[in-house]
Amino acid sequence: MILPNFIVAPARVIEAGIYEEAWQKGVWSVQIKQPQLQIARAYTPLPPPRSDGESRTTDNLSFLIRQDPKGEVSGYLHRLSQGAIIDLRGPQIEYRIPDNVTEVLFLAGGTGIAPALQVAHTLYEARKGLVAPPKMRILWANRRREDCEGGVNDTTSRSSSRPNLWSRIFVPEAESSINPITVEQPGSSPIALRLESLKKSHSGLVSVEYFVDEEPTRISKVVLKDVMQSSVATSKGSSNGRKLILVSGPDGFIEYFAGPKAWQNGKEVQGPLKGLLSQIDHSGWEIWKL
Repeated sequence: MILPNFIVAPARVIEAGIYEEAWQKGVWSVQIKQPQLQIARAYTPLPPPRSDGESRTTDNLSFLIRQDPKGEVSGYLHRLSQGAIIDLRGPQIEYRIPDNVTEVLFLAGGTGIAPALQVAHTLYEARKGLVAPPKMRILWANRRREDCEGGVNDTTSRSSSRPNLWSRIFVPEAESSINPITVEQPGSSPIALRLESLKKSHSGLVSVEYFVDEEPTRISKVVLKDVMQSSVATSKGSSNGRKLILVSGPDGFIEYFAGPKAWQNGKEVQGPLKGLLSQIDHSGWEIWKL
């Protein structure tokens, strides 16, 4: 199950408002260093909880970090004991959300859901009352049902007997759609519960679809077409704002939907649009790989 498994509190006084400013801008990360190997990796903090009785202290940061058998930094973090001191640098803004955005379609794979929660926090909490709240639709793909246990799809679709997304991620797909996930078991995922709470708090603005590899269900070309075309139909006559498609997850997930990022002059850049989204009419949408 995907859990918020790391909470980091500052060991010394930090610059006042440093994280509040980042929350208002959009998607951001911090660098955590593995001191023995002197390497660092970027990790995306989760928004502060908004449930009654829970702390809203933004100086504390919580993370979703899977233990990768080949990951030097994730392995190091999972070996640490409570109270250990770590080296952290940031925040680093990865994507500034425009003020005039009217709609967001977010494709998330696994722990790539953390930036989606950041975007929602920026739009509906940090900028509350400053700009008109846009619509946001999240499509979240996971390997196992337990990762999104407790999540309820907002729409129903046709059945699918597709090959799984993760093991066949580079294989061209035939068009089809998905089965809705119906959750009747206890032991809900805390992240799924956050998403369901987000939907309830912003009814009519936020919707979430859950996809599970072991079902198997997946984000297909038909699903994307349906979402993007329904957006066009509902946005006719509305004000001219910006519509965003954000893609977040493992490298293979991003490459499948939008193509790989590229390196230019020693810096990582977006690179050309490829993958599934390049095969769909995306007129009017801005696409960004996180």
